[in-house]
Amino acid sequence: MSMEELQGKLATCFNSGDAASQQAAQTAYQYTDMFKSGQLTKEEYTELMSDIARTNEINKSVANVQLMEYMNTAINGLINLASLV
Repeated sequence: MSMEELQGKLATCFNSGDAASQQAAQTAYQYTDMFKSGQLTKEEYTELMSDIARTNEINKSVANVQLMEYMNTAINGLINLASLV
């Protein structure tokens, strides 16, 4: 998947109505834009995105599990793409 397709998955999470998912998706989307524009290094981006994924794992027991898994797929895909750059 391309970075744009994975950002589309984040947009789906942002529109979910779940506050925790919306915040995580918005933050991940912003970090991705910052990485694409060169404001974050690959290492910084990977660490920040990993932090979101870890937080999602913690929140998974409280929130919509399917939505969190969907978001984690997008975040992990974006991290993998960043490592290829």
